Amino acid sequence: MAILTDRQRLELALPAYLLFALCQIPGAFVPSDLALAARAEADVAELRENLRIACLEPFDDLAPRKRQATMRRLERIAKGIMAEWAERPSLGLMMTLWYFLSDLIDREVLILWQGSAMDRAVRRLSPMLGYGFEDGTGAVAAQARAGELLARLQAEGLYR
Repeated sequence: MAILTDRQRLELALPAYLLFALCQIPGAFVPSDLALAARAEADVAELRENLRIACLEPFDDLAPRKRQATMRRLERIAKGIMAEWAERPSLGLMMTLWYFLSDLIDREVLILWQGSAMDRAVRRLSPMLGYGFEDGTGAVAAQARAGELLARLQAEGLYR
């Protein structure tokens, strides 16, 4: 395995961290069909666990002190982004993060290794987002916000 730089570790962990944080918002994934609610709860629990693992994996091989310092930087960057989430609906936030993540994957900035925790999370998340993209409402705005998020992170020295 190649040695990762701190920047690369942050770039790997940040999408999972942001998605994990969004999954913690109560009602973020509540389906309108009550018959699907029990299944959705299990799917969200599995999604959260895969995202939790994906957040931590890039730091597994670091010494404890270095791990803590790098994870503090991750938290600082993520909290700055999440501070702007207060007034936005969770579906819009999820669509923004999905477009952001899709762009990273499409440009091969982020590689999802088959069977990895992030790959499992994306596979679980994709069908859950289906209803948000059906009518196209908010898609253009979410794509624009994803571009703004990328520009903000590039200003932090990430995803160049």
